[in-house]
Amino acid sequence: MKRAMTVTALVAMGILVASSFTAAQDAPATTSGGQITIGALGAPNVGSSKFQEYREVPKGISIPFLNLFSTTGDFDFNLTGHNVRQTDQRYNGWLNTKWFGIAFDYNQIPHNLGNDGHSIFTQAGEGVWVINDSTQRALMSTIDAIPSAGRTYDVIAGLMAPTLAATNSIDISGIRKRGTTEVTFGGGSAPYDLAFTYMREVRTGAQGVLGATMYTGLSAGTINVLTQVPDTLNALTQDFGVRGAYNFKSGNVHAAFNRSVYNNRAETTTVDNPLQAYDVAWANNTGGGARNRWIGAPDNEASTASAGVLFKFARQTRLSGDAAFATWTQNAPFYPYTINSAIFTGSGQPANVTSSLPQSSFNGKINTTTLNVSFVSRPVPGLGVRLNYRGYDLTNKTNRFVASGHAGGNSPERNWEVLTATSADPYGQATANVYDSATKRFKGSVSYDVGDLTLEGTFHSAKLTRTSREAESGKDTGFGLAAVYRSTDWLRVIAKFDGASRTAEGETIYGFQSDEAKRDTTRAAIEVEVSPTDTIDVSFSYGLRDVKYPDRPNRVAVASGVPVPGQGPYPGTPSGLLGAKYDTYTVEFDWTPSARGEIGAYYTYEKDRTENQWSTTNAAALGYGINNLLNYKGTDKTDTFGVNGRYDLVPEKCAFVFNVMRQKVDGLMDVTANETGTFYNPGRTTLIAAGQGGARDIDDWDDTRLTTITAQFDYNVAKAWTASFGYWYEKYDFADAYTSGTSLMPINYAFMLKPNSGAYTANVVYGKLTYRF
Repeated sequence: MKRAMTVTALVAMGILVASSFTAAQDAPATTSGGQITIGALGAPNVGSSKFQEYREVPKGISIPFLNLFSTTGDFDFNLTGHNVRQTDQRYNGWLNTKWFGIAFDYNQIPHNLGNDGHSIFTQAGEGVWVINDSTQRALMSTIDAIPSAGRTYDVIAGLMAPTLAATNSIDISGIRKRGTTEVTFGGGSAPYDLAFTYMREVRTGAQGVLGATMYTGLSAGTINVLTQVPDTLNALTQDFGVRGAYNFKSGNVHAAFNRSVYNNRAETTTVDNPLQAYDVAWANNTGGGARNRWIGAPDNEASTASAGVLFKFARQTRLSGDAAFATWTQNAPFYPYTINSAIFTGSGQPANVTSSLPQSSFNGKINTTTLNVSFVSRPVPGLGVRLNYRGYDLTNKTNRFVASGHAGGNSPERNWEVLTATSADPYGQATANVYDSATKRFKGSVSYDVGDLTLEGTFHSAKLTRTSREAESGKDTGFGLAAVYRSTDWLRVIAKFDGASRTAEGETIYGFQSDEAKRDTTRAAIEVEVSPTDTIDVSFSYGLRDVKYPDRPNRVAVASGVPVPGQGPYPGTPSGLLGAKYDTYTVEFDWTPSARGEIGAYYTYEKDRTENQWSTTNAAALGYGINNLLNYKGTDKTDTFGVNGRYDLVPEKCAFVFNVMRQKVDGLMDVTANETGTFYNPGRTTLIAAGQGGARDIDDWDDTRLTTITAQFDYNVAKAWTASFGYWYEKYDFADAYTSGTSLMPINYAFMLKPNSGAYTANVVYGKLTYRF
């Protein structure tokens, strides 16, 4: 569904970027030349960032396309540019000679997440968000003096009104700049191939919105403050590679090496606590830190070496084997336990300095080994055989250390929490355990041609092992059937079906996580293409993916991490992802009544369903039994249809092209809660009447509508010149329960950015002139 929305948005801009229809039809008259397109757009001032989320719609003059090429007996040169000097620009090209070649690609992609967000903070530096000291102290002292019962929404909203009215405007956006270069030697008649590669990717700006939760203990009780700030992004990734191959008559040997380096140049985001002006030691539910710090991904590196061999035999028989060995390392310096100067470790040292840490850096290391062996053959006419084995092993070689405590557990930036090593968590906390894993997978297929019909059967079997996971082992087995019928004149049919089952062996009380739990998967697809005449093509396709997680255990009463003796399971209370199902139907129609025109239409219907459930039990003092039970059944229904066409008003002189697309996404989250649980009672009877499921359904679950209309007239002014004029209409509507409204404080102590990334209507008139030389 989301993929379809993105593709449609890009297609809408394609008519502005592509070369004219006549340029596409005409082959180059010479071996050297090029093309340049200059456009002029009357782009509207659309406030929503969604209109230009991954693209730039320039207002005024632009260069959407250029190309230079030259081909001789000694070299081949090509240079292409799209959206020149725009934020979504891209350039690629190559120069090849008989023994040497160089190619490059540079791609720049903006990501505009929200325009005109409003923040109570000011950016004092990269990733540093502060609030005025006097405002911070005034808010702290004023709210501290209000009794708990008096801290109603209206009171807090009135108190915060001057601060919210003086917010700063922030555009939340980021940009990715990725470039690749490849230099090659050999090839052609040479028995060897050698290539050197380099990739550089820089991402800057913001990668999203950081929801920062801070805890403040005032005299009348603890306050949880939620604030939003842009999630800082400034990262550099580089990859250096070399690969080579030696070719001989019956195959080749090849090897490669890559070194990847990731440098996070903005590792931390620091946010002031609006209600805590200075660090205060936590005691008797009072105190807290004046600011919080969130730490992002650390600098890390990876080195991968691989080698393999390929042998060719008669009857299209191929035998190949490859092995890859990788080492991942991470030894970035640790940050202190906390930024709060009022927190001390169990040994009395300040927790906000690195000297209190057990070691200065992680010194992490992971080794991976991958082995692939493949056999392909057609031993007799019509019979095809494919066999493949893949082994993957991940081993964590990090030197471990025991953590005695931390300041980032259930009460971050408030107090010190002692950690005790146990047999289950020998290093003090579960996240420090060694998580090794291994997969050994075999897959085979046999196909046979019976005239115009090809039948194929597949089988796979995999063995999974893990450490420090509840499911320590499992098996994944499955089979598949496929049939392809081809009629050279008018009919083509493809049908596929496969089923797979994964087991899970281990110990669990509540049920395994979805990535390790027992799972049954069914996939089915059919595609039919019919051409009853030379001018008409019709196709239909259907796809199904059905995933179930059976045998999830019912909830039992638990005390101190173990089931309570004598308390049996409660029926109907399994927790976790219970299942997901996806259906897709597509119909397409194409009609070409003459060489001068063609028209096409399509319709796609998608339905996605997921079911999650979570339950908890009462403590002994309440007599055990089920407390909360929340069931979430999410459904997305998507309708997409469109019509497009082209008509040559005067052949090879002028043409009219158009495209119409409409997509509607209707989402529903059906929520059911236990009406006797604490989630429902007390205080919710005025919202949801008894007997109606204990929770309100969410009707606006990412409901989306997108309509796009484009129309363009192309006119060949001269042999080398084409003028184009067009109109582009786009309307986007979006409804979501969590982002609707404009209030910067929708609930108590929740200060939201509320950027504009919602509905819009755009009308664009444009022209372009293309010159081919």
